[in-house]
Amino acid sequence: MALPPVVSIADADAYFVTTPRDAEWTAIVDKQVWLNEAYRLLTGVCYDPTRDCCGRSFADAWISANSELALALSKNPNAIIGGGGSTASGLVKRQKLGDLEVEYHPPSTTGATVVTAKYGPTDPIFLQQFPFIGDILSCWMTLQKTSGTRVIARVRS
Repeated sequence: MALPPVVSIADADAYFVTTPRDAEWTAIVDKQVWLNEAYRLLTGVCYDPTRDCCGRSFADAWISANSELALALSKNPNAIIGGGGSTASGLVKRQKLGDLEVEYHPPSTTGATVVTAKYGPTDPIFLQQFPFIGDILSCWMTLQKTSGTRVIARVRS
């Protein structure tokens, strides 16, 4: 599959006008830098734009995902690279940047409900940090899951 098209500033502007985050997007000075970074991260995953996803358009979802990821990255530039920390089960346990250090509590369990991360350590880092991007593009993603629940079929010969 050819790479999806680059999302222009005009495309992102047109998208954000329809969202409550328009003022945040409008305030960003270096929009193209963040759109380029979002595009670079998103194109590291394979997509099948020919899938029927409840009549939704891959092109519209692609613009949404690129735009939302660009905004999220602009608000938290160190989310993908930097902030070196240790992880346990794919969740950030501790992050350190210079003299600043944050340690998080382990996932809690409430009755029968276990709170876990939507994406694990083998999934793309942008999905680990910004799982809502997966909600936008998941129908078209062709991620190979290496963990979680699977059905294994056995064939006897």
